[in-house]
Amino acid sequence: MASEDGLSVIIRYKVEIGITATIIILFVLFFFVLSPLLDGIVLGVVFAYVARPIKTFFDTRFRRISTWIATLLIILPIFMILGLGLIEIGNKIVWGIRHRDELVAQLNMVSQNIGVPGVIQDQIHSALVNLTGSLLPFLSQMPLFEYTKMMGLICVNIVISAVVCFYLLSDGEVLVNRALALIPIERLNTTTRFLSELDKILTAVYIGNLYTAIVVAVISIFVFILFDLPSVLALSALIFLAALVPLFTGWMILVPLALYRYFTIGATEALVFFVVASITIYAPPELFIRPYIIGTRSGIHPLLIILTFIGGGLVGGISGFFLAPMLLGILIAAYRVYITEKIHETETVEKRPV
Repeated sequence: MASEDGLSVIIRYKVEIGITATIIILFVLFFFVLSPLLDGIVLGVVFAYVARPIKTFFDTRFRRISTWIATLLIILPIFMILGLGLIEIGNKIVWGIRHRDELVAQLNMVSQNIGVPGVIQDQIHSALVNLTGSLLPFLSQMPLFEYTKMMGLICVNIVISAVVCFYLLSDGEVLVNRALALIPIERLNTTTRFLSELDKILTAVYIGNLYTAIVVAVISIFVFILFDLPSVLALSALIFLAALVPLFTGWMILVPLALYRYFTIGATEALVFFVVASITIYAPPELFIRPYIIGTRSGIHPLLIILTFIGGGLVGGISGFFLAPMLLGILIAAYRVYITEKIHETETVEKRPV
């Protein structure tokens, strides 16, 4: 039988090719339409993973409202920490812009107190004047429509994340079963193992990081109040964001705060603050909560998780920050299922009689 050329194959399977191309085009168009809401959708998926253990806990007693309880117990703390913190940060920025001369004078006084050389002081003063002088005109010239559109989109994504979280908790299992019904029967077992492995990885990664960040942010509020630091809510919001990435980014908040206390109060107070804050804020989550949940349940090296979070955030912003671990989970889950099947095939071949 003569082999068919490429054109003959295309003509013979024109219907299948046309259907596949149509599905791909529709999927791309659907993704394009939803792209402004991608942040909310991705956050909703993450929140659903984090809230699922809470829903499972309340299912035994409050099954009818367990989804509501789980959604609120995750959404409210995160939005309160970030929302109140960002409001306070915004107020500080507005104050700094309106009191530019006072802010520059205070920073100059700090640089003089710590003994910065005069040449460097002049450079710092010039940089501060240029920064504050250019930021105010930029903000004042920002079109009102664009600002309103940006803020409206943020609010819509916040609402979308809560809605996606709620419906995934409520109907997620049904959606998965309907998707599995489309899989050919000979591939159903492999697909089920892949989804199970992926679910285990993403559950460990997201639960480990978000639970750790929430615990760290709540503890930091009490520590900052204890040491009488200014802008407690803003600092706790920064601590929460920093704690989402494992191991080292949290120290990027504590070290500047310790330096601030060193220059304003003294070396002893700065050292006491750094030691107490490190032990109470970061030691328990980083040494126990995060390693236990992520390391033992996902089996992924922490360095790979760190690079994935940071790289995703740099490339895709909020959605990229949380979407990159999903892609990593897909690759690792596919690799593990492939290795398992190869081992099974090898054992089957070896057991066959010669």
